[in-house]
Amino acid sequence: MTLTILLVLVLGFALWFWKKGLVKLAEHWGSQALEAILFPNGQEDRDFIMHRLQVITKNKYNDVLLLDYFLKIKGLQVVDVQKPLNFWTRKYLMSPTKLRLNYFEQVKFYEGFLNYPAASMKATPKANRKKEYITSESEESFYYKKRKLA
Repeated sequence: MTLTILLVLVLGFALWFWKKGLVKLAEHWGSQALEAILFPNGQEDRDFIMHRLQVITKNKYNDVLLLDYFLKIKGLQVVDVQKPLNFWTRKYLMSPTKLRLNYFEQVKFYEGFLNYPAASMKATPKANRKKEYITSESEESFYYKKRKLA
Protein backbone atom coordinates (compact mmCIF):
# COMPACT_ATOMS: atom_id res chain seq x y z
CA MET A 1 0.00 0.00 0.00
CA THR A 2 2.71 2.50 0.94
CA LEU A 3 4.69 1.56 -2.16
CA THR A 4 1.68 2.40 -4.33
CA ILE A 5 1.21 5.76 -2.61
CA LEU A 6 4.91 6.52 -2.94
CA LEU A 7 4.83 5.55 -6.63
CA VAL A 8 1.81 7.80 -7.28
CA LEU A 9 3.52 10.72 -5.50
CA VAL A 10 6.75 10.26 -7.45
CA LEU A 11 4.87 10.01 -10.76
CA GLY A 12 2.80 13.07 -9.86
CA PHE A 13 5.92 15.07 -9.06
CA ALA A 14 7.62 13.86 -12.26
CA LEU A 15 4.60 14.89 -14.34
CA TRP A 16 4.46 18.31 -12.66
CA PHE A 17 8.19 18.81 -13.18
CA TRP A 18 7.92 17.84 -16.85
CA LYS A 19 5.01 20.24 -17.48
CA LYS A 20 5.72 23.19 -15.14
CA GLY A 21 9.08 22.74 -13.44
CA LEU A 22 11.17 22.71 -16.62
CA VAL A 23 9.39 25.85 -17.83
CA LYS A 24 10.13 27.69 -14.58
CA LEU A 25 13.79 26.63 -14.64
CA ALA A 26 14.08 27.64 -18.30
CA GLU A 27 12.56 31.05 -17.50
CA HIS A 28 15.05 31.60 -14.71
CA TRP A 29 18.26 30.41 -16.38
CA GLY A 30 17.39 31.33 -19.96
CA SER A 31 16.31 34.86 -19.16
CA GLN A 32 19.53 35.48 -17.23
CA ALA A 33 21.64 34.38 -20.19
CA LEU A 34 19.63 36.54 -22.61
CA GLU A 35 19.75 39.58 -20.34
CA ALA A 36 23.55 39.34 -20.34
CA ILE A 37 23.51 39.42 -24.16
CA LEU A 38 20.77 42.00 -24.76
CA PHE A 39 21.65 44.41 -21.95
CA PRO A 40 25.42 44.94 -22.16
CA ASN A 41 25.29 47.96 -19.82
CA GLY A 42 23.17 46.11 -17.27
CA GLN A 43 20.39 47.81 -15.36
CA GLU A 44 20.71 51.10 -17.24
CA ASP A 45 19.84 49.46 -20.59
CA ARG A 46 17.11 47.41 -19.00
CA ASP A 47 15.46 50.47 -17.44
CA PHE A 48 15.60 52.32 -20.76
CA ILE A 49 13.97 49.40 -22.61
CA MET A 50 11.29 48.97 -19.94
CA HIS A 51 10.47 52.68 -20.11
CA ARG A 52 10.20 52.53 -23.92
CA LEU A 53 7.96 49.44 -23.75
CA GLN A 54 5.72 51.09 -21.15
CA VAL A 55 5.38 54.12 -23.47
CA ILE A 56 4.57 51.89 -26.45
CA THR A 57 1.92 49.92 -24.54
CA LYS A 58 0.65 52.95 -22.59
CA ASN A 59 1.38 51.28 -19.22
CA LYS A 60 -1.10 48.43 -19.80
CA TYR A 61 1.26 45.61 -18.79
CA ASN A 62 3.68 45.00 -15.95
CA ASP A 63 7.46 44.87 -16.38
CA VAL A 64 7.68 41.08 -16.02
CA LEU A 65 5.42 40.45 -19.02
CA LEU A 66 7.11 43.15 -21.11
CA LEU A 67 10.58 41.84 -20.27
CA ASP A 68 9.50 38.32 -21.23
CA TYR A 69 8.16 39.59 -24.57
CA PHE A 70 11.29 41.63 -25.29
CA LEU A 71 13.71 38.84 -24.36
CA LYS A 72 11.94 36.25 -26.49
CA ILE A 73 11.37 38.40 -29.58
CA LYS A 74 14.78 40.10 -29.62
CA GLY A 75 16.50 36.97 -28.37
CA LEU A 76 15.27 35.01 -31.38
CA GLN A 77 16.56 37.76 -33.67
CA VAL A 78 19.95 38.22 -32.01
CA VAL A 79 20.88 34.69 -30.95
CA ASP A 80 21.59 32.17 -33.70
CA VAL A 81 19.50 29.17 -32.70
CA GLN A 82 21.25 26.92 -35.25
CA LYS A 83 24.58 27.19 -33.39
CA PRO A 84 25.25 25.41 -30.10
CA LEU A 85 23.20 27.11 -27.41
CA ASN A 86 22.59 26.61 -23.73
CA PHE A 87 19.72 24.14 -23.14
CA TRP A 88 17.85 26.53 -20.85
CA THR A 89 18.20 29.46 -23.26
CA ARG A 90 16.95 27.36 -26.18
CA LYS A 91 14.00 26.05 -24.14
CA TYR A 92 13.16 29.61 -23.03
CA LEU A 93 13.33 31.02 -26.56
CA MET A 94 11.18 28.24 -27.99
CA SER A 95 8.38 28.75 -25.46
CA PRO A 96 5.55 31.14 -26.38
CA THR A 97 5.45 34.66 -24.98
CA LYS A 98 3.18 35.36 -22.02
CA LEU A 99 2.01 38.57 -23.65
CA ARG A 100 0.18 39.26 -26.90
CA LEU A 101 0.55 42.79 -28.22
CA ASN A 102 -2.00 44.19 -30.63
CA TYR A 103 -1.00 45.11 -34.18
CA PHE A 104 -0.21 48.78 -33.48
CA GLU A 105 1.90 47.94 -30.43
CA GLN A 106 3.81 45.36 -32.46
CA VAL A 107 4.52 47.88 -35.22
CA LYS A 108 5.82 50.42 -32.69
CA PHE A 109 7.88 47.68 -31.03
CA TYR A 110 9.58 46.72 -34.28
CA GLU A 111 10.12 50.36 -35.30
CA GLY A 112 11.71 51.16 -31.97
CA PHE A 113 13.85 48.06 -31.57
CA LEU A 114 14.57 46.98 -35.14
CA ASN A 115 18.36 47.22 -34.88
CA TYR A 116 18.72 46.90 -31.12
CA PRO A 117 21.33 46.26 -29.64
CA ALA A 118 23.69 46.53 -32.66
CA ALA A 119 22.79 50.05 -33.79
CA SER A 120 21.99 53.10 -31.79
CA MET A 121 18.38 54.29 -31.85
CA LYS A 122 19.43 57.91 -32.25
CA ALA A 123 19.04 59.96 -35.43
CA THR A 124 21.86 60.22 -37.94
CA PRO A 125 24.20 63.25 -37.87
CA LYS A 126 23.00 66.48 -39.47
CA ALA A 127 25.67 66.32 -42.21
CA ASN A 128 24.00 63.28 -43.79
CA ARG A 129 20.43 64.59 -43.62
CA LYS A 130 20.57 66.42 -46.96
CA LYS A 131 20.93 63.10 -48.79
CA GLU A 132 18.39 61.31 -46.63
CA TYR A 133 14.75 61.66 -45.65
CA ILE A 134 12.65 60.44 -42.75
CA THR A 135 10.79 57.19 -43.44
CA SER A 136 9.12 56.70 -40.09
CA GLU A 137 9.03 58.36 -36.76
CA SER A 138 8.77 56.76 -33.37
CA GLU A 139 8.48 58.33 -29.90
CA GLU A 140 12.20 58.97 -29.45
CA SER A 141 13.88 58.14 -32.75
CA PHE A 142 13.81 58.73 -36.49
CA TYR A 143 14.71 56.39 -39.31
CA TYR A 144 16.34 57.73 -42.44
CA LYS A 145 16.55 56.40 -45.99
CA LYS A 146 18.85 57.57 -48.79
CA ARG A 147 17.32 59.76 -51.48
CA LYS A 148 17.31 58.30 -54.97
CA LEU A 149 16.55 59.95 -58.28
CA ALA A 150 13.41 58.65 -59.97
